[in-house]
Amino acid sequence: MASHVPAGVHFSPEIIAKAIAMFALGHQAKEVAEILKIGRTGTERLRRRWRAGQVTVPDEPAEEMAPEAMRRENRDAAFWRKRATDAAHDLAAAEHLAEELAGIRGMRVEIPDWLLRSSEGKKGRSVIGALTSDVHMGEVIDAEEILGINAYNPDICRVRMQRYFEAVCTVGTRWAADTECEGVLLAMAGDLISGDIHDELRMTNALTAHEQVSAVVGVYAAGLRMLLESYPRVHVVGVPGNHGRTTHKPTAKLYSRLSYDILAVSMLAEQFRDDPRVTFQYGRAKDQITPVFGRTVFTTHGDKIGTRGGMGFAGPMLPIVRGTKKISEQQASIGRRPDLIQHGHYHTSGAPGSVLANGSVPGYAEFADDIRAVVEPPQQWVYLLHSKWFLRERASIQLEAPSVPDKPKVRVPAGFRETADA
Repeated sequence: MASHVPAGVHFSPEIIAKAIAMFALGHQAKEVAEILKIGRTGTERLRRRWRAGQVTVPDEPAEEMAPEAMRRENRDAAFWRKRATDAAHDLAAAEHLAEELAGIRGMRVEIPDWLLRSSEGKKGRSVIGALTSDVHMGEVIDAEEILGINAYNPDICRVRMQRYFEAVCTVGTRWAADTECEGVLLAMAGDLISGDIHDELRMTNALTAHEQVSAVVGVYAAGLRMLLESYPRVHVVGVPGNHGRTTHKPTAKLYSRLSYDILAVSMLAEQFRDDPRVTFQYGRAKDQITPVFGRTVFTTHGDKIGTRGGMGFAGPMLPIVRGTKKISEQQASIGRRPDLIQHGHYHTSGAPGSVLANGSVPGYAEFADDIRAVVEPPQQWVYLLHSKWFLRERASIQLEAPSVPDKPKVRVPAGFRETADA
C-alpha cells in the first residue's frame, strides 16, 4: 500500500492505514499502539503528523488483498465504528442524566447573597415566601355550568392576583415586624397559563396561548412592582407546569425548555434586567433548589412528584404526602435534604409536615364539579422563613372575599299559617 511517510515514522503502509482509521474514529495514540502492538512513541508521532496533514493514504490499495484478509479488515472496521457509536450514545445519556438530576448544564442560577447569609443579628432575619401556582391565565369558568359556585376569566384573574400581592405586602410586613426582613422569595410554580392541552380548553379559553403568556407576564410585572414598594428585594424562582407545555403529551426530555411557563419567567426577567433588586432562578431542570439561611427550599410544580390523582374521600392529600416523600428520598440518595417542599398542581391547599401544597387562582371549576370534589375557594400560600426558626408563619390567602348567601325567600300560601295554628 503506497503512502507518504515522513521521516521519523517507521511503520509499514498497512499499519499506517489501520492507525489512521482508528485516529479518525477518535482513538488515542496509546489505544492504537496497544491494539496494533506497535511502539507508543512512534504512534504518537504518527498521530501528530496525521493531524497536521503530513501523512496521506491513497483511497485504493496498490496491491490486491486476499479475500480472507479483506474480510478481516472489514470486520475490524465495523467493530471500531460500532464502538465509536456506542461511546457517543453513552456520552449523550450521561450528559442528559446530569442535566436532569442536577440541572447543571445550561442552568441559570443566581442566588443572591441576602438568601445565603445565616448570621442572626439581634432580631433575627426573615424572608417572606410567596408561593404562586395554577394561575391558569386565559381560562374561562362559566358560573351557570356549576350552579353559580364560581366564575373565572382573565379580568377576574387580574383582580385575584392583585388581592394576593396586596396580602403578601400587608400580612408579610406584619409578620416580619420583629425581624430584619431581607426580601421576598417569589415562586412561579407552574401552570401560569391555561394552555391548549385539552380540546375543551382550546374551545373555551378567552385567549390564545401566546396571549396568555403576555397577559400573565403583565400580572406578575405589576405584582413585582407592588412587592418592591414594601420589601427591599425579590428573588423569583420559576419551574414548568403541565398546562404550560407546548407538546400534546407530557414529556420527560426538554420539559422545561418546551414550556410556556419558563418563557413567561424569562420574559419577566428581561423586563427587570436593569433592576438589581430583582433576581431570577430558572433553568432546564423541572425543579429548583434555593438555599435560604443555610437550609433548602425545593420548588416543583407537582405533576411529576411520582403520584397521580386523588384517593377516594381523602382526595389529593394522600398522593401529595406520598409524592413529597418520594422527593425527599430521591434527594437524600444524593446527599440533599429539602427543608421545605413547595408545589401546586392539585389545586388543594395543604401543609403536611414540611410541605406547602398550593391551591389555585381559578378555584372551583367544571372539572372539579364533574368529579363531585369538595368546593375549595381560590387561595395561595404566603409564609415567613426565619433565620432561626425557619418556617415560622404561614397562611393560605383567599383570593375572593367570603360571600354571604342571601336569605332564602319562602312564599307561604294564604291560609297556611291559620291551618298550622289550628
